Amino acid sequence: MNPAAEALTRAGLIGAVSGLRSQWGMAAVAWSARPADVSVTARPWVRGATLASATGEFVVDKSPRVPSRLTPGGLVPRLVLGALSGMALYRRSEGPATSAASPVAAAAAGAVAAGAFACAGAGWRRVAGARTGDAVAAAVEDVVAVALAWVACSPAGVRPPCRRAGHAPQAVEFEGTGTPGTDRAPDGPGE
Repeated sequence: MNPAAEALTRAGLIGAVSGLRSQWGMAAVAWSARPADVSVTARPWVRGATLASATGEFVVDKSPRVPSRLTPGGLVPRLVLGALSGMALYRRSEGPATSAASPVAAAAAGAVAAGAFACAGAGWRRVAGARTGDAVAAAVEDVVAVALAWVACSPAGVRPPCRRAGHAPQAVEFEGTGTPGTDRAPDGPGE
């Protein structure tokens, strides 16, 4: 996958996390930052604040008194946080290879995915909650959100393995020749 497409895919995935759990997308971006990262999301106070808000949402989400995520008060923050977390994750991978995309496109991908997954999550909770109970449906949604966050923020990312059908294996250059596929290195200790 080309770097620009991968960056936009990651932005969409982290936006999806924000659609399921509004605070978790930004928390995943903050907590997956590398030590050398100088962005705002890598600062200790941001990590602490995002962890506290994600933990609070984890607890409060299980309450039957929480209004629907599809009300304006529930949906607008998910869209905004989906856009912000998508843009923050995009900026982490920004470089010459990702120049085909832009932070605005990453924010849009995050917001669109947040909206789509907010609707899908609400539908899931309505249907599955009626069958298994809301706590079980919420727990499954938590697992899906964590899995999406892990894929979006992991260093391996969303790249396919290099040996897939349709992908040519990379040529290996052997020592001393400068040409692929030939070996002019000694075969044993006697040579």
